[in-house]
Amino acid sequence: MTAIAKNSKLRRSLLYVKETMLDFPLYIISRPFKGFDEMKYLNRGSLVYAIAILVILGFVRTWQYMATGFVVTGFFMETPAVPVLWVMAFTYAPIFLICVANWSITSITDGKGKFKEIFLVYCYALFLDVIFRVLGTILSNYITVNEEAFVTFFFVGGQFLLYFYLFIGLVVIHEFTFFKAVIMVLLTVLAMLIIIFVLALFVSLVSEFLNFIFTIAYEVDAHVL
Repeated sequence: MTAIAKNSKLRRSLLYVKETMLDFPLYIISRPFKGFDEMKYLNRGSLVYAIAILVILGFVRTWQYMATGFVVTGFFMETPAVPVLWVMAFTYAPIFLICVANWSITSITDGKGKFKEIFLVYCYALFLDVIFRVLGTILSNYITVNEEAFVTFFFVGGQFLLYFYLFIGLVVIHEFTFFKAVIMVLLTVLAMLIIIFVLALFVSLVSEFLNFIFTIAYEVDAHVL
């Protein structure tokens, strides 16, 4: 009985992983409106998937930096130095910036989506973008200069599909009309610019303050000596 119970538990775990990591993402790709609607009202979205796809995206972006063919990058390094922190920052910062900006705008424009739902929509919209990045990176090592457009198709196409599914998902979870959704997108971009400006201003002020403190400490130290 113990072996049967273990096998049953393992089977349920595998079915859960299949449903979470493959079935539902593919369902959203094939039926985005219905898929995102079920995410909102039937709680089919999973934070496990969201975390997993973000981790996978980080690895893929790092690998893409190292493995993209020289025909696309324009240079060749046998052992490329990868600025991992910069890659991770430019991978994850835009995601959270978009989520925060969209949540802040929709909170004052009667949007029905919660921050968690916005985050999940973005993560599920990433599914094809990750796949296209992998395919484009592999292909970039086997093409000639005249075939570079094929790699560009995968990289640009992945980004297009990301924002296409993201737009549909935001429309569904916020219950907006198309016109209101377009206004939401424009306001979200404006909010992102404001957030970036405030952060840049904050960093600048902190930098100036630290320089002021270091200057005073240097002058005091020089005077004491």
